[in-house]
Amino acid sequence: MSSNAEIRRLGEVAKQLIQEDGSMLDPQFFLASMTKGWGPRVVAVYSAGELVGIMYTKERVISGIPTGVVYGDGSLDGILLSNPVHQQNAFRVATELLLKAPGIRGARLRILRFSAELDAIRQLIASRSVDGQWSPMENNDSPVWKYHAHLPLTDTYAHFLEGLSSTTRHNFRYYRKRFEAAGHKFIEPLSMDELRSVALELRPNSKFAAQSPLADFERSLNMVAATHRPLAVGLKHQDGKWLSVIGGWYRPGGAVLCFQCNHDSKFDADSLSTVLRAYLIELLIGQGQKELVIWGDTGPPLSRYVSYPATIGVRLDVPTVAWRAARFFMSKLGPHLPRRLASAVRWMC
Repeated sequence: MSSNAEIRRLGEVAKQLIQEDGSMLDPQFFLASMTKGWGPRVVAVYSAGELVGIMYTKERVISGIPTGVVYGDGSLDGILLSNPVHQQNAFRVATELLLKAPGIRGARLRILRFSAELDAIRQLIASRSVDGQWSPMENNDSPVWKYHAHLPLTDTYAHFLEGLSSTTRHNFRYYRKRFEAAGHKFIEPLSMDELRSVALELRPNSKFAAQSPLADFERSLNMVAATHRPLAVGLKHQDGKWLSVIGGWYRPGGAVLCFQCNHDSKFDADSLSTVLRAYLIELLIGQGQKELVIWGDTGPPLSRYVSYPATIGVRLDVPTVAWRAARFFMSKLGPHLPRRLASAVRWMC
């Protein structure tokens, strides 16, 4: 399926497979996550008339031209919705069907190292029905492979602070104490309407959020809105004005921080990012959550305490002479192209 309407119609039948807090495997969430330069490609797998799996991938589109190469990221619940009994077979069948679809020439997948999906890939490559290879992936600055940082949470907030360096622990305590002494407040939860209006209001004054295109920021808001259990918290000045806001969602065993907007232009010295993340972490620990995933990676100071799941990069291609020749030609031409185009070509090959 490649039309939004078709994919959206899967929503009702998919409900029987979606577990609690499994929002990222909902067709509506997948559509909300789409960005410019990609087109949806979804495979639904049935057995005896019963839906047993949905595979979510997207086709790379360059300057409006479909490349025939699809991408699927299974590093954070996002590639296959299935009945656990059928997981391996559903993934194998979906991948085979995807590569047989008109116009599709290859797939570039990211999957967890110890997973049923990897076993299915091994079977597929061994069958010689595709050209394929796989290898462990390393954390790098690739514009395609986005790494999500996993921050483990402890049984109490005090224990969490004890695990930080003395400087980071001091900053978490100092800036939050100063924030509270000024009469400012932590607010939770926000409604989706509140989150959207506050985030858009703060975005022009937010150091990092203002750097991304508005369309990408709207995408983040739409992703949060498409989840079953959104996470929305913020900070308010003692005069009632908003200072900071975080948007995300809950997932099994934890939560995802999708974006944060701070009023940096006027309150940069107050370290609003640290203050709100301290409140959020304490809130999640109080709920018994085990980890906080920071979407698209994070910087200091939390970058020193996060981990990244072991993942495998998979390249699968239709075994035709024409596509093999095209990949060879592109691999030779790629280094001579502009950087962004060269990166896309290198990824396709």
